[in-house]
Amino acid sequence: MQLHISRSMRSITISSSSNNGFIDLMKIKVAARHISYRTLFHTILILAFLLPFVFILTAVVTLEGVNKCSSFDCLGRRLGPRLLGRVDDSGRLVKDFYKILNQVKNEEIPDGVKLPASFSHLVSEMKNNQYDARTFAFMLRAM
Repeated sequence: MQLHISRSMRSITISSSSNNGFIDLMKIKVAARHISYRTLFHTILILAFLLPFVFILTAVVTLEGVNKCSSFDCLGRRLGPRLLGRVDDSGRLVKDFYKILNQVKNEEIPDGVKLPASFSHLVSEMKNNQYDARTFAFMLRAM
């Protein structure tokens, strides 16, 4: 049995001769263990462009206020509401309010609705009693 190690070819050859005179060869190739300079250069170049943006985005989110929102909420506001699947809630609120007003328009006014004397009374009553949007719409229609 012979063992031949070649450093330049990065291979190991094992040969053995059996009783019949045949030679069995087995070659093992060893993979290169170093990283090429080209790969290292491209990796450093990509990191040099990406890391400053990541740092600035993280710093801005952190400095704008820790207690105001969680990190995902702030990220959603920064990148835009549609990118993370969020939509503007004010538009949805207006649509819901219009839908309630249209429903109340077709219904009868209940008998137990107390009408305030002025707009300031209406606002104070809404604050104190915390009526829902449907009751508010009935009060507006009755006025």
